[in-house]
Amino acid sequence: MKILGFARRRKDIRAIVERLRDHAIRVTGPHRTPRGTAFYTLADCVVTERELLDLANAGKLDAADLSELTAEVMKNGA
Repeated sequence: MKILGFARRRKDIRAIVERLRDHAIRVTGPHRTPRGTAFYTLADCVVTERELLDLANAGKLDAADLSELTAEVMKNGA
């Protein structure tokens, strides 16, 4: 059952990345950390796969929401 969950997550990630690119949002990745965590670069932010899925579930994948996320990240110095 875990393999089916992985396949579903990969499909969801691909759909999210395509949607972002359709809206002219620059997306690069996936990249991997030495520990295996997958991450993407969206505009000027780095987000993990989990964060990307959470953003999609919250309906926050438009340019305004990503700009807000970028500003928050820069403000917190992360």
